[in-house]
Amino acid sequence: MMNPRIATALLIPLLLIPMAGFSYAHWSDSVFKQYKMHYRCVETGIITYKLLSPWNDDLIEMWPSDAELETMGSTTTITFSTSIGPGWYVWIGFIIQNLGRVPVWIDAPTYDVNDTDNIWSWFNHEEYYYGQTIDGTSYGWPRNDVPKGLYDHVYVQSQQQMQKGKPLPPHAVPPPPPGDIPPPIYLEAYGSASGEHPMDSMITWIKLELDPDYPSEEEFGIEISVIITVTMA
Repeated sequence: MMNPRIATALLIPLLLIPMAGFSYAHWSDSVFKQYKMHYRCVETGIITYKLLSPWNDDLIEMWPSDAELETMGSTTTITFSTSIGPGWYVWIGFIIQNLGRVPVWIDAPTYDVNDTDNIWSWFNHEEYYYGQTIDGTSYGWPRNDVPKGLYDHVYVQSQQQMQKGKPLPPHAVPPPPPGDIPPPIYLEAYGSASGEHPMDSMITWIKLELDPDYPSEEEFGIEISVIITVTMA
């Protein structure tokens, strides 16, 4: 017959194994749930954009293309390249939309320039932001309420049209459109509890200009990226 002490010594580990398994399972489940609760993803980007210049817009290469952006859904960076000279400028307009589950702040964009000769120091850049001000805070709009006069109708004449003194087309608005507001802009979460149409979209217009006093008359190529600044609210 087995010694009772030996039997007890063998039984105790057997009893502890399922308890240890339960404790591990409970701990693992707790960690997993906490991870899911605290994990948040910012999904905000440019959903459409355009570049307007008195010079031939067809000479400006842009990324992403309209087709690429439609496939991507949104992007935080747009890049263009072209040949420029003193006084050259372009207006860049884009609509930003929060597509994520958390609200965000949109602040001034940053720029990345393919520049080995410090040419960027000769650029002037002005940013204009469009949404609505409520109780002193800058908000966006519901996507379908973005005013056409602040984006769709914005128009830049060609050099030839300006030289001939031609009037703007009907409903055209020269940039920057009136009514810009100060950043940062608060964008609500997509489909937030505030209603079916949350204030999750805004417009930005940027004017980039090479200083007319830049000390060279020769045209040169340049590549510039505009990166929107998004932070979780």
